[in-house]
Amino acid sequence: MALILVTGAHGQVGREVELALLKAGHRVVSAPHSALDIIKPDHVLSAILDSKADAVINAAAYANVEKAEDESSLAYSANAIGPRNLARACAQAGIPLIHISTDYVFADRKKQPHTEDDPTTTECIYGKSKLDGENFIIASGCKYLIVRTSWLFGRFGRNFVKIMLSMAQERSELAVVYDQLGNPTPVRPLADALVKITEAALAPNFTDFGIYHYCGYQATSWDEFARAVFTQAQQMKVLTHEVNVLSISSNDFKSKAKRPQDSRLDCTKIQQVFGLEIPYWPDYLGEVITAYVREGQGLPPVEDYDPPSLTESTSPEQVLVSNATGPARLS
Repeated sequence: MALILVTGAHGQVGREVELALLKAGHRVVSAPHSALDIIKPDHVLSAILDSKADAVINAAAYANVEKAEDESSLAYSANAIGPRNLARACAQAGIPLIHISTDYVFADRKKQPHTEDDPTTTECIYGKSKLDGENFIIASGCKYLIVRTSWLFGRFGRNFVKIMLSMAQERSELAVVYDQLGNPTPVRPLADALVKITEAALAPNFTDFGIYHYCGYQATSWDEFARAVFTQAQQMKVLTHEVNVLSISSNDFKSKAKRPQDSRLDCTKIQQVFGLEIPYWPDYLGEVITAYVREGQGLPPVEDYDPPSLTESTSPEQVLVSNATGPARLS
């Protein structure tokens, strides 16, 4: 049983990672932004050293692709400076850093999915900030596993599935981009995968540090993703009317951020090294739709989920340590 510090612990990935770690029998140092601001290097180093964590999983990120174009300093701080601070602290502590990155580091269209060795190129602030974060981690000298993933949708937080469902409540037609390809990725199996690779990284003889890709299959476009959501929601009787998805081009969408036209990821490497299975993403739509319904009823997205809460007096140096019996304060 290991003690794992999770940053961004109140986000859609962080919450699932916490649950997956606890289910696997590990203890969790829960560090949401309100408890640990990763852009402050002294606080980061203190949190990691004082907690005596065995590893760090960084689920913290500035993830609003569109707003990043106007808030580049915020995106850069969270996605580049924060990971740099975590990596330097992990190097000093001698523990591995597991960092979540993005498919948006790729902007070129290929005839096949991108591998970890493909050259990176990105044309949006979000992608650039995440790529800078990767490079800072690599340069830090820490033991790292960078996991690039894509088009995340999960039971916690906001994501494409929940946004589509919300918009469909009052509309019978939605325009969705058709000329961007990628891999929708359910967050729950991603969290399970992060736990498994963290456990592998803690083995004394592990040497396969580096960059990996993990996503759902099969690749699709945003408009087809939306159609799959509505079909599943109708089967579950969450939607009682037909929703017509109008396919539009990226140019018609008029986005500030230039998103990649083809960010498909090849997951062969992570399958071979860690023996992981890649999830078929349509199989996970139902649980996210159920979470959406529960939230609309004022319930937690997951039954029997009791998240740790922070008091108003919580300082940046304070984090939560969770185990199977519940949270306890650690200052």
